[in-house]
Amino acid sequence: MQKLLKEFVPCADEVWRLQNRQDPDCKFFMSWCDEGGQLNGDGEQTTRQGTYIVTPSGKFLGSNNENNNPPRMLQLMRKALDDYKKLDKKVRLRSDDPKEIAKQINRGESQYPADGLVLRCHSRDLPREKPVAAEEWAQKALNVDYCWFKKEEALRFMPKEPVKKLEFDVPQELVTRMARFNMVDNVRGQTESYSAEAVKEATLKGTIKDIKKGIIYVTFKGAVKMEQGTRSMNLQLLGEAEWDAKKNAWGKFEIVCAGTRAGRTQFNFRERDEGPAPIGFVFVIAGDTPPDKIAPAFLWQYGWR
Repeated sequence: MQKLLKEFVPCADEVWRLQNRQDPDCKFFMSWCDEGGQLNGDGEQTTRQGTYIVTPSGKFLGSNNENNNPPRMLQLMRKALDDYKKLDKKVRLRSDDPKEIAKQINRGESQYPADGLVLRCHSRDLPREKPVAAEEWAQKALNVDYCWFKKEEALRFMPKEPVKKLEFDVPQELVTRMARFNMVDNVRGQTESYSAEAVKEATLKGTIKDIKKGIIYVTFKGAVKMEQGTRSMNLQLLGEAEWDAKKNAWGKFEIVCAGTRAGRTQFNFRERDEGPAPIGFVFVIAGDTPPDKIAPAFLWQYGWR
């Protein structure tokens, strides 16, 4: 399959937006996604989530919305490639310039804070004495999301006049954002954010440990506690960061969160594992690759305009 994949241009996107928005890429998706006749769910619950193979022009070549069985996917790919090779070039390709159309697309990534602080957040279950029986994938599950701060927000993780041994409080609204939108139980699947009212504690205290050659070394310590309905999150936070005064940017920013989660949401696969159970999160500075610039899952709740 890996060898055959070289003949394709794989891509992935969030299906809810594609089947509900009116941007050019969404209309393009909706123009062919139903041709396979394989929808998931009925009525308002119908989703086009699945795997599709189409030409750049939008000619449908096949889909699989039921499973990701490797032999079946391999068969689908081979047939689609054979059909593609039989098509005339004019049928395969678009007649317009996609770069021009792309300018009309409004995505969360357009708000990427290039001069701010972009963090990648890893989430996973932590070891426990008596693990709950679960499928193999669930036992090894982990997830990744992103956490964005604009430049002026990134500066607020450090005092305006830093001096050695100075202790300070990180603004609560910044810690609350990280808690509500990233310290959530998405280890096995999609979940919901916490409401502002659910946050019972969100503190992060910093200490200037040292200042050498234009680098300000900071340590963090804090706690997060959230309760909403039957679910909750209770975490302790520890971190280290380095502010580069010459570059006016964070050169290192790492926060580790560990504690206990409980409860479940509709799509996070905790039906048989509601806890309480240990969970962990790690925030690190994201890379500069396209995948590292994917918008946070709850960017729409940031209140950015």
